[in-house]
Amino acid sequence: MKIKPVYETFIAKATEENPRNDHSLIFPLADDRLVAAWSEYYARNPSSVTTWRQEECQVNKVSDQFPCRITARISADRGRSWSARFTLQENTNERNVKQPNLVRLETGEILFFFTAWESNTRRNIFMRRSNDEIESWSTPVQVSEPGFYCNIADHILKLSNGRIILPAHGWAGEHDYRHSGPSAFSNGKGRPIHSFVYYSDDGFKTWRRSRDTMTAPGRGAHEPAVIELEDGSLLCFLRTTLGRIYQAMSDDGGESWSTPEPGPLVAPDASPIIKRIPSTGDLLAIWNDNYVPGHHHTGERTPLAVAVSRDEACTWECKQYLETADPGNFSTPTVTFVGDEALFNYYACEAAMSESHRYDVKLKVVKVADLYSIAGSV
Repeated sequence: MKIKPVYETFIAKATEENPRNDHSLIFPLADDRLVAAWSEYYARNPSSVTTWRQEECQVNKVSDQFPCRITARISADRGRSWSARFTLQENTNERNVKQPNLVRLETGEILFFFTAWESNTRRNIFMRRSNDEIESWSTPVQVSEPGFYCNIADHILKLSNGRIILPAHGWAGEHDYRHSGPSAFSNGKGRPIHSFVYYSDDGFKTWRRSRDTMTAPGRGAHEPAVIELEDGSLLCFLRTTLGRIYQAMSDDGGESWSTPEPGPLVAPDASPIIKRIPSTGDLLAIWNDNYVPGHHHTGERTPLAVAVSRDEACTWECKQYLETADPGNFSTPTVTFVGDEALFNYYACEAAMSESHRYDVKLKVVKVADLYSIAGSV
């Protein structure tokens, strides 16, 4: 069943100047305003324009390494209209900056995290601070140790005790750390992807990385999404190439993690997310409900599904679809709750992954009550 929104629009549309938009979030500011931020790809020199036009003639793609900055818009009416675009983080790197995360401290200060892709061997996570509702920012500080590391948009989490959890992933082998789980590609080539978290108890004045990491057979496990359960433990959803969302647990606030195991949700090699619905206390999963063995991403990124758990992720029910187009490509989803509404945003393209990377950032506003409008377990 396809869920019916009360409102939908595009926050960012692909154009000749900005042929790809993805990795987005919506974050509450003061005075009931919302900021939408996303990764906006663009041409920074003549060869960039030539590259994407050549790719368009072939398979209409703009690759992950294309020049990108983090762009934003403001809404004062719960997402029904949006301001003109402005640059939240300029691209000051060799490749790009992308994947924004925002979190508000108890003091009101806002922390801003993003990934800076510098080269094929250097990709790192940076942080900035704002004390004036994102009007200005401090100088960037590198969070990750030098290497090839990445966060994913809108996956940061503030725990009930004030600890901040920033999920991240990277390639194994650069540092000598213990990992929990298998660590070899199924085809025997390359290094597997490992997931972990950075955590801080003082608003990221200082921070540490989890002692071990999470991985899985095949390509590994990445783009971790973490939620705090009612008993204080942490549950992590992991993207894999194994046809399932894998899950890992932490009983010490993210400092260590269990070996990932397959969970109940079928999925391709695509980003899932898990959030808590404030008004009901239940959990909400958003993921691509699809698996095709042998496909280069183990399935197309359609349909895009949502489901509710009333028992802390033991079982899932009320499965509905935000998008069902086939061919279609809908991914990097997230949700922000504003009053009695859920604001879903994700990249959208009504073409197969092999055909196009011209992505729009789409917004669908759904009544929270409508997330429960269909019965049945997953």
